[in-house]
Amino acid sequence: MSLLPFMTSSTELVRMRNALVLGETAGVDLNWTPAQVPAGFLAERGPASPLFAEQAQRLGLRSLPSDWDRVLVISRHLLGSHAVLYGGAVQSNLDTTYRQIVDEGKGYCGDFVRVFTGLALASGMSVRPWAFSFDGFGGDGHIFLEVWNRELKRWQLVDIFNNYYFVDAQGTILSALEFRQALKTAPASLQLKPLFAGARPGYVIEAKAWNYYERGVNQWYAVWGNNVFSYDRAVLGHQLTQLSRSLEQLNAIAQGLYPPLLLLDDAGSREEAAAMWRLHLHLRVVAGLGALCLFGCAWCMFKHKQTVKYAS
Repeated sequence: MSLLPFMTSSTELVRMRNALVLGETAGVDLNWTPAQVPAGFLAERGPASPLFAEQAQRLGLRSLPSDWDRVLVISRHLLGSHAVLYGGAVQSNLDTTYRQIVDEGKGYCGDFVRVFTGLALASGMSVRPWAFSFDGFGGDGHIFLEVWNRELKRWQLVDIFNNYYFVDAQGTILSALEFRQALKTAPASLQLKPLFAGARPGYVIEAKAWNYYERGVNQWYAVWGNNVFSYDRAVLGHQLTQLSRSLEQLNAIAQGLYPPLLLLDDAGSREEAAAMWRLHLHLRVVAGLGALCLFGCAWCMFKHKQTVKYAS
């Protein structure tokens, strides 16, 4: 009953899921590099799916001269493969999500990030996701990613769904944390650029794009993993996807395949972050009580069977 308020909408269900997978940020270096992946980050260790390996080869990603060239080719492939992009969450496995983006113009920001991540990993690149929220770390928000540029030895932000990357006054492509800091302290120094000029921008009116990013600047969090292929191979994952996205995600959480979320410390969202940690504790208590109830029911059934056996 205590969880019923979170069952009222999809955004509240996302809030409950996010609270369930909160991770501790104390002592975590958010400026890590692929040479030293931090403990707890769910880095993809398995092979790419056959479809993604095939597409990476077809696009010639590994033969391109630089990682930024790979970013641009992947972006053009995803943003320009279909004449019109209709949006809307696909809510399916990775291969189906890829096909619906490319063949049907479907997909929302999370879908584009997952597919971009898969193609980047299949081409040998390192990727990590970031997100921000407008509603206290619930379901109203946005997700994007960074790629590690091996030539420049730096992270570079790629907002694939909105068809943007960001540069400073000197033309340097910014990392996610650099972009966020500049957005808070020197927004006039920022410029947004299209990843693929032939596709629609996230916002036709640029001022609306800046307003969008500024509204979410205090509620950023790191998605602590890029294991899109391992997640897709979760036991019962495909079957549960057909029934419920929530059940599929709970299954991945139970198997340790759902990346933790690390809330960035920000004075503007301390209250919202504290509320999420309270919900996190609440969910742990509910889970513990549920486990005790199940154990109690099993014990009662066992004792009942023993009583019947001895009585007979």
